[in-house]
Amino acid sequence: MASTISSTLSRTVHEPLFTGALLYLLTRGPVHIRQRLLGPFQTTLLAKNSAVRLAAFVTVLKILTSVGVVRRVNDALNSLAWNQWRLFGRPGAQFKFGPEKEEMIVITGGSSGFGYEMVKAFAEYARVVVLDVADFPEELASLRDVHFYKCDVTDTPAVEELCKEIRRDHGEATVLVNNAGIGTGKTVLETSNAQCEKLFKVNLTSHFVLIREFLPGMLRQKKGHIVTIASMASFVAAPGLLDYCCSKIGALYLSEGIRAECMTHYTNGRSICTTSVHPSWHQTGIIKGVEAQLTKRGVILGAAKDVSDMVVKQVLSGKSGQLIVPQSDGRKTGVRFLPMWAQDILYGHLWQRKHKGGFVKE
Repeated sequence: MASTISSTLSRTVHEPLFTGALLYLLTRGPVHIRQRLLGPFQTTLLAKNSAVRLAAFVTVLKILTSVGVVRRVNDALNSLAWNQWRLFGRPGAQFKFGPEKEEMIVITGGSSGFGYEMVKAFAEYARVVVLDVADFPEELASLRDVHFYKCDVTDTPAVEELCKEIRRDHGEATVLVNNAGIGTGKTVLETSNAQCEKLFKVNLTSHFVLIREFLPGMLRQKKGHIVTIASMASFVAAPGLLDYCCSKIGALYLSEGIRAECMTHYTNGRSICTTSVHPSWHQTGIIKGVEAQLTKRGVILGAAKDVSDMVVKQVLSGKSGQLIVPQSDGRKTGVRFLPMWAQDILYGHLWQRKHKGGFVKE
């Protein structure tokens, strides 16, 4: 309850429509409205030195409104930039999601977590092909036009052969969701070379392999969407999660880089959408066994469906972008641009106190 109230309050004070409206009413609104707004504060906030305190309150509102407007403008410009500066539509052929299931979506790691929820949701709109090293749940296997291939994405030659089989049996994919991921939750000196290599193969190298397999077909069809499940770990080098963070910032840069290459190097490249997804802590297999530890240390665990719902909505919209889940964590993405002394102040003590020993287990 407390976290909900805090979140609601935070959204309110950062909403320029609210702060701007309040600022206008306090400074230029009708007298009777101004008196009613100030009434509750006469015996508290403004009881003494009322003019000075009111001026300070108005100044705070001006700052909040200005920051909110700048944030809104920034979001709008980013949205335009992600979509080739087009207000409506996108170049190339149009996606046709629906009961006819003309599109095909390839999802890695679809047996559990975010992938499990995405398979269920996408099955209503498209044919779905799932790659996972884990067994496929019966409830997903029973869905119409859902096809499962047991595959270890770290085995590149096997993946290449499997993709040929997928194209032969189901045609070209128009959406690729690179979702498979693992973590160790250990420091660099606690992990072995083999563990580190496996993590990078799953979390990053497999993305390159599958993009090389399916992007050419998307370009030929003049439509495609590459979805990269990264992490909030893309934005901070967290002690005890360093290998995971490095793989996820690599995934973020790959997503941004593929967008840039599609805009500048490939015929029909501007018809390809790219989306990077950055979940915070959510209830998936990657944190299995440490949920209680996380909760005890103040980490709020979101539902996997929170992430899958946003991904599905984004893909169906046919737009590129960057998704932060929960959206309230968006302000944390700026941490990597702060000077090192500021990062130390913000995260040094926090990580020592809350994250010592690591959270994520493979």
